Amino acid sequence: MAIRIKTIIIIPAIIIFSILSFEIYFKLLYHQFMKGKSIKFTILGSGSAVPFENRASASYLLETYGGKFLLDCGFECVGRLSAAGFDPDELNGIFISHKHPDHFMGLIHLLFALKSPFYNREIPLYIAGFKGIEEYFNSFKKILGKWVEPGFDVRFSDKDELDIADCNFQLFPTIHSEESTGVCIIVDDKKIVYTSDTEYSDSYIDYLRNAELAVVDCAASTELPVEGHMNYREGLDMAGKAGVKRLVFSHFYPNSADFDLNRLDTDVEFYKARDLMSLYL
Repeated sequence: MAIRIKTIIIIPAIIIFSILSFEIYFKLLYHQFMKGKSIKFTILGSGSAVPFENRASASYLLETYGGKFLLDCGFECVGRLSAAGFDPDELNGIFISHKHPDHFMGLIHLLFALKSPFYNREIPLYIAGFKGIEEYFNSFKKILGKWVEPGFDVRFSDKDELDIADCNFQLFPTIHSEESTGVCIIVDDKKIVYTSDTEYSDSYIDYLRNAELAVVDCAASTELPVEGHMNYREGLDMAGKAGVKRLVFSHFYPNSADFDLNRLDTDVEFYKARDLMSLYL
């Protein structure tokens, strides 16, 4: 009888252990297979504060094996996420570069939308960015109250460096507004850099060095310089000095998008951003 009882207990335990071990092994194999093959970068909004050519204001979606992130959250961000077929419940984090409405105000809409019963978040949402980002958000919460209190775990950070999921985020100051920041993201030994709004500066070259992808400000034109912004020639010059592999011009105003890619002579692979365009790294 005792042997039979032990057998009844031990055999199912062995089966369960084998199943769990196989599941863990399969996940490890799958992770190794997917590593380095699963980075997707989607331009949700390639425009600015001035609507034209159906370009939404600044928003970008980074999808890696281990995490999903927004870089800036412009006015039309929630609609663009829907158009891209992306579920906001899956977001791990949001980076906000500075206080200007065409980079920030979509966050208010997104948090309000996530209160809806149509969504059911089960993971924390990190909101990282410029110094004082939590205080800035709270100034809106004082006005809007419960409508932007999402009811799930939100964690703010204005640290210069942090890790979320499989990504390392390194923030750096930019020449645009007092608090403006760019971000360098390291994932699977690949570097992705988003300058957000900024003037040209050689100080960014170390952050851009050998980047797999760089998304740079192109809100100024060569004919009309704009304080706090770059034109396409400056972005191309900076990327060339840094050895950037792929360059995306973005954050266009009506006059700054009017340049001919075919006339640019460079070794850098470059693109003029369009909404819902995706790049795979």
